[in-house]
Amino acid sequence: MMKRLHDKKSLIAVIVLLIILLITVAYQVSLGTTRNKPPGHVSMIVYGEDKERWENMREGAYLVCQENNAELSLLTMLSENDPAEQEEIIEREIEDGADALIIAPCNSKAIREYMGSKKINIPVVYLETQENKQLGEIDIGTDDYKMGYSLGEEIAANESDIVTIAIISDNTDRDSVRLREKGLRDAITGKVGKIINWSREEYRTNANTRMFIQRAIVSEATDVIVTFDNSTTDALLDALDNLNKTGRVYCISTSNKAIYNLYNKEIEALEYPDEFSMGYLAAMNALDRSHAVMKYTGKEIEYRMVRKENMYDEENQTLLFPFVD
Repeated sequence: MMKRLHDKKSLIAVIVLLIILLITVAYQVSLGTTRNKPPGHVSMIVYGEDKERWENMREGAYLVCQENNAELSLLTMLSENDPAEQEEIIEREIEDGADALIIAPCNSKAIREYMGSKKINIPVVYLETQENKQLGEIDIGTDDYKMGYSLGEEIAANESDIVTIAIISDNTDRDSVRLREKGLRDAITGKVGKIINWSREEYRTNANTRMFIQRAIVSEATDVIVTFDNSTTDALLDALDNLNKTGRVYCISTSNKAIYNLYNKEIEALEYPDEFSMGYLAAMNALDRSHAVMKYTGKEIEYRMVRKENMYDEENQTLLFPFVD
């Protein structure tokens, strides 16, 4: 009896050792497979043809891709506002085997509907605010309404209550721009003398943005002009330069031209979102969603109100010039 019991215990011990050995081998094989797995490919599809406009965002995304042994491609468009062109690029990247998509929609509604019509089994992350987003959609951006409202408060605090303000409405097919404008209007309504609307639709013109703004400037006198995105801000600055005029400009922009003109006092106040962090979080959500949720849920993307006199404060300098040693 004792011998049988001893034999049974020996058999159990051998079985346990075999199980441990098999688990160890399986783990090592799995680890080796993970280490040798080819890098993923993240396609970052944005609007407009200016790659420099997206450099801060691309750098943030690249840092995450580098940490995760993934490749990153930045794909621009020939235009600012053609959803058909952006859809073609998205389709091509999916067919070419992209492992994740990061999209800055040129037209929020059109691109959202297009993506909703497709059966996509890879992560998709949207840059900038997506209003009324569908269940499960991920967007990475500042609170655009709050940012516009903050810009309006800055105007109300620093301008007289009889000032005339021109608001340039352009690229409002993007939720981010439309919400910025709505926030600003809510902040200044009843606190300024007059609000003039410079809308491309109202002017019914096929002229480019700079020509449209030049016509508006010479047609109506205004004290303050407001813009909400990079391309419109740059077009306004070019228009003022071409007309040899100055104006009190308040804007939301991250363009190099805007920063230069802030330094030269052509811009009174510049609201600047942290696009490096936007790119970083977008790539994190694209490549490691569970980690992103665990570590970054509830954290908002920062933005700052910058004037000439405080643009070289340490925190503002880090935001405006992130790659300067």
